[in-house]
Amino acid sequence: MKMKLLTAGLLTSLMMAGSALAMDSETIEKHMDKINDQYVQTSEEEGKVEALEEKVEALEEMIQMIIEDQEA
Repeated sequence: MKMKLLTAGLLTSLMMAGSALAMDSETIEKHMDKINDQYVQTSEEEGKVEALEEKVEALEEMIQMIIEDQEA
């Protein structure tokens, strides 16, 4: 159940990221690379569920940053 919730949260976050086109794509790509690297490291150290939780949280932060950038 927790995995389904995380997956749904991730998909929702990605749909919201559609507005990310206004942000520099290179910046987004670098940030996504950082998130993915942290996911790999966390999954090796703490397990996949914990890694997914952290990845969803990081994606939500990135989306919030994009939204704030668009409002400015």
